[in-house]
Amino acid sequence: MKKKKLTSILSGAIMVLLMSTVVGFNVRERNFEQKELVLAQKTILSDSSLNNVSKQVDRIESAKQTAKGYIGSKDVGVYCIDLNSGKSFGINENKIYYSASTGKLPGILYTQKKLNEGTISADTQFKYHDYVNDISGAMIRGGTGKLQNNIYDGKSVSVVTLLKYTCSYSDNLASNMLGYYVCDKNNGTFKSYISNIISRNIVKFSKEFSAKETALLMKSVYNQGGQSIKNLQNTNWDKVKIPKYLPVKVAHKIGINGAYNHDVAVVYANNPYVISIMTNGGSDEFIAQLSKKIYGEFITFNSDSSEDEMELKTSLNRN
Repeated sequence: MKKKKLTSILSGAIMVLLMSTVVGFNVRERNFEQKELVLAQKTILSDSSLNNVSKQVDRIESAKQTAKGYIGSKDVGVYCIDLNSGKSFGINENKIYYSASTGKLPGILYTQKKLNEGTISADTQFKYHDYVNDISGAMIRGGTGKLQNNIYDGKSVSVVTLLKYTCSYSDNLASNMLGYYVCDKNNGTFKSYISNIISRNIVKFSKEFSAKETALLMKSVYNQGGQSIKNLQNTNWDKVKIPKYLPVKVAHKIGINGAYNHDVAVVYANNPYVISIMTNGGSDEFIAQLSKKIYGEFITFNSDSSEDEMELKTSLNRN
């Protein structure tokens, strides 16, 4: 009787042990399967990320080759920055040109910085005097703009007007007033700030910049936000140069002086980017065509793409 009872107890213990082993095995198996699933998901996400990076690189390299083919042997500097990925490409991007009115970007940038900091306000008033045109890197008296037609010695002009006129009408006198009053006479902390943006020490401020440098300045204007970038979306030159054939919003700053013909812009495509095109001898139409070709390589299309974008892509493929 005792043997039977002992045998029964042992059998029960063995059954419990076997069941525990099976349960443990099933748990470990489920854990293993879950780990495998997580690993597979991570691999898929990793592959997807790599594919996205690869597409960005391919798009940028394709844009560079397309631009090089169109430019040929012409005296042109180009620099583009994909604002989503930070990837970029350049062609003669470090060649220094007389930048003409694209050289107003440092003053625009620094003025917006001061507005954002609250050092000055949109309503701050400055008086015009002829000596504002005598600072280093000043634009010539008169030239483009509106102030020359209604300015007189001692007349006060607000910062908001000076900034609007500099951005939208490329006003020389407005730019010089910002340079004199806001930008430390194009010296001091202004010069240090701009040197830091373009990663080049400016000994004496002048309107001498490369395509890469003007692109970096425009990127900084874009990052600052505020009224400056809004003004640059509404200029007297929105039907020529970089924006001419593009079906999307563009903020840009042009520059023209003799054979020097430039444009630098933020293009608000579904993959937004900064583009600087600086030329010695290039026409407005040359800049517009080059802009269109680069745009065709930078953009991607999805269900949200506009009919104008799709039509442009079809046109670019035909050409």
